[in-house]
Amino acid sequence: MRMANISRAAALAMFRVHIENGLSVAMGVGLTGLLVGWTLGFDAAVAAAAGAVCVSISDQPDPLRQKFWNLGWALAIAVFFTALTAGAQFWLPPYGIIVVVAFTGLWTGLISAYGKRGLTLSMSGVLTLVYAMGRHFPAPGDAVFYLELFSAGAVIYVLYAGAYALAFDDRARRLLLAEAMRGFATYLRAKAALYNPDMEGPAAFRSLIDAHAALVDRLQAARDAIFSRRGHPVQRKRIDSLIALLDAFETMLSSDADFELLRRSRRRDLKWRINGFILLIAEEVEGLTLALRSRHADVTPHSHKAEDSELAEAVNMANRENPEDEAIEHAFYVTANKLVLADSHVNALARTLDWNTPPSALAGELDLALFQQRAPQGLGVLAQQFDLARPAMRFGIRLSLAMLTGLGLTLAFPRFAHANWILLTIALIMRANYSITRRRRWDRIMGTLIGCAMAVALIAVSPPALLLAVIVLAIGLAHAYAGVRYRITALAASISSLVLLHFSAPTIHPQFFERVADTLIGAGLSYIFSYLLPSWERYDLPRLVSGLLAADSAYADAALRRVHLRQPYRLARKRTLDAVAQLSGAIRRLADEPNTNRRTLAALNELLGANYALASDLASMPVLIKTRGGELDALRADARIAEVREQVTGLLGGGGLPDSGPAPVRETLSGLKENFAMTVLDRRLAHIEYTARKVARLAARPVIADEDEHAR
Repeated sequence: MRMANISRAAALAMFRVHIENGLSVAMGVGLTGLLVGWTLGFDAAVAAAAGAVCVSISDQPDPLRQKFWNLGWALAIAVFFTALTAGAQFWLPPYGIIVVVAFTGLWTGLISAYGKRGLTLSMSGVLTLVYAMGRHFPAPGDAVFYLELFSAGAVIYVLYAGAYALAFDDRARRLLLAEAMRGFATYLRAKAALYNPDMEGPAAFRSLIDAHAALVDRLQAARDAIFSRRGHPVQRKRIDSLIALLDAFETMLSSDADFELLRRSRRRDLKWRINGFILLIAEEVEGLTLALRSRHADVTPHSHKAEDSELAEAVNMANRENPEDEAIEHAFYVTANKLVLADSHVNALARTLDWNTPPSALAGELDLALFQQRAPQGLGVLAQQFDLARPAMRFGIRLSLAMLTGLGLTLAFPRFAHANWILLTIALIMRANYSITRRRRWDRIMGTLIGCAMAVALIAVSPPALLLAVIVLAIGLAHAYAGVRYRITALAASISSLVLLHFSAPTIHPQFFERVADTLIGAGLSYIFSYLLPSWERYDLPRLVSGLLAADSAYADAALRRVHLRQPYRLARKRTLDAVAQLSGAIRRLADEPNTNRRTLAALNELLGANYALASDLASMPVLIKTRGGELDALRADARIAEVREQVTGLLGGGGLPDSGPAPVRETLSGLKENFAMTVLDRRLAHIEYTARKVARLAARPVIADEDEHAR
């Protein structure tokens, strides 16, 4: 059994999208170097591999159309900056290189307005600049020859990456779906902690919201890839699987609607049973990710009928033998039913993963393009950034001045500082917001120290052939963890660069100390200049809170109906969950900024918690209609739902400052025995209205607006 657990853990650790993406990049760079080196020698292989590395930064697990677009732009950018930097060495030195460095920093900041893809492309330009600056060209002909080799390597890699993407398109989709499922399993474990009687409630809830935000990001990455193509039956099966996962997530989210009541309950044994049941589902979901390793997976859903029955019986027994407040008893009953329903959705997910299950018609019934993320496009976006009030412009100026200062130090003290390593450190650490810059600074320093030490040890004991393999693997590792754990990327990049320098330098020890010193200089400059023209997260709070309320209002309008239109409802749900994740990320970044008002953080966290409860409440409406819809009095239900819908959308849409309002009316279950389903509906609607009032009140708190005024 132990060996089986080890095997499962190893499979889960290796079947990751970033691991396979890193291995693909390492293979592409290695093949490029081998091909050029076999025909033209080692020095030519190094130049060609540099071109491959610079382009490979944009080789991410994107949809095919976007991947080809990104690789094409990366190729153009890499060739342009190589020609620009190499030519600057012969144009009014050192003024030519000063102009190029200033332009690179400003350009990097400006195209960050295009989002993550723009930042990735900008790093291709920065890395190209660094590589070309590290070369000395005795004559213009040598610079042209380097440009030819560099461009050849970049082209070879683009051709390789395109062929690889075409051949393994379905595997990339399966990997991204597996990442979303793993994120769901992590979310379930965080949710299970809410029902751990021995765990502090606020800490468990914060962990749940963090896991929720991470899951939303992974779901969006999966949507972008899986929803982009639906012409083939296999592609439609992937769509079915992702939609089944989203349904399971919604049902599980809806089960949190009454968690405040359940946390107050004295029934420790019952809470432990719920905790164990959710963990059981988490294990099942995580295990299902391994089925995605095969295109023709044979998946048999695991039946949890015994566990489902035991949970329901435990709730009924507790209500009989250990009576509490009637509202708490009903909350346990409803929550248990929702968890059992979520388990059935996980079984449906398992069936969609089975190769023998034909695809459904869902892919043709939804406009899937609406659920994909649209990055900013067009030159108009760039033109709008030439305004000092724009964060991208401020970032570009900040980065440009930091890089120019680093270059100035190397010109003033050429024996003690090396421009290319300092500039690379600055560009890799500095980001548009202070929080990420702060975290990456320490990751870069620690990664470089450890990586340099490992490089020295490897060089001392390894033969040349093994060192070449180390370079290739380190490049793949650096790529794999760039967006996952930057410290590993810094470590791997230090190993690859120092081992590469070893082949052209007689000793490594001076280079070790020089690289550490250069890293400290670059990290210091990135820290100092992060205070120049800053774009503090607090400035964006009013926009994020307004966007959250608007998304909540649209979601309430779609959810508070007896008949739910599939596409409008799903789209509104997605936008609300995205808005929650955006605010959650902003709060985490705000906590790292200097002079942050702690009252604001507390108020924002309270708003985030209330909004999560509202999202859970709204998600419970389709579940309630699905399970009790046939028992409802249609006319009375429609009238009551419409009344609450008008109230809630008015509150969230800014229809006057709400008071806190009384606690939701908890009528006794015996009060409306003529229609139990109507009682359940009325209780849920009352709680939704109460939670919406709380969200609107918290969003209108003066302390949130005061933080923005204080910052200005």
